Amino acid sequence: MGYCKFCEKAPVETWFGSFCSDCRKIKNLGNVYGFERTLSILTKCCIRDEDQLERKIISHKKLPTIPEESETDLSYERPKTRKSK
Repeated sequence: MGYCKFCEKAPVETWFGSFCSDCRKIKNLGNVYGFERTLSILTKCCIRDEDQLERKIISHKKLPTIPEESETDLSYERPKTRKSK
């Protein structure tokens, strides 16, 4: 059997087929929703340009960090609940 004509890595699904099972699913999505729409969704959701990458890096830098136990305020007492009696 040959290899998939799309990914060129996996063996074809059937002896007379051209695609592996995963690439067949991608092809079927294109047939159902249209290849232009499928490509548009993949481009918008999966590919990041330089501005998007920079915003992502900046947002990760601004995330609050979890303080270490030594940095926490020791004067705080946890509320007592029925379970912790």
